[in-house]
Formats: sequence, C-alpha cells, structure tokens
Amino acid sequence: MSISKEQLEQSFQGKSYVELKDLVQLIEENFGFNVTLQRKDEPEFTDEQKKRMTSVIFKDEDVLSQLRQAQRDRENGISTYSNSEDEFAQLLKEIQNEQ
Repeated sequence: MSISKEQLEQSFQGKSYVELKDLVQLIEENFGFNVTLQRKDEPEFTDEQKKRMTSVIFKDEDVLSQLRQAQRDRENGISTYSNSEDEFAQLLKEIQNEQ
C-alpha cells in the first residue's frame, strides 16, 4: 500500500499546513482503514510482555550483581536501593523465583 507524492500533494493542494485530521482522512479514503487516534502518554505493556522483560532483566548477570551488592549494603546498614525495606525484600523474592 502506498500513495504517490503527486497524490499526496494533490490531496493537500493549497494548504500551508496539513492537519492531523487531513492525514487520517487521506489514510481512510486511500487505504480503506478506519483510523482512530489515541494519545500515547506511557507505553502499555501486556502481562506477557512484562513477564518476558522481567525474565530477561533478571537473567542479566550485571543486574543480578548490582542487586546482590545492594542486598549486602542493606545488611551493612547502607541503603542505596530503595527507602522501603519491604519493596526491596519483595524484589529479591521475585528475583529468586525467576531463577
């Protein structure tokens, strides 16, 4: 699916600015799609994507090394990872479950 430069120029002939609604109309008319637009504030990941990303992250030896060091620091009274002992403990538990 494509549109030629000439077709594009003809569609927007006489316009000094092309508005988003013009692009949507062009797509719908030329390619037969219904187009809806939604603001993308933050990426939304599926549960499956989140699981795969978590698995990849927690298999990375550098990440695991940093977390082990953070755990040792916590045990020695140096809090460098998080202000929440509960959150840190939960993260360590999740990592152990991933391995």
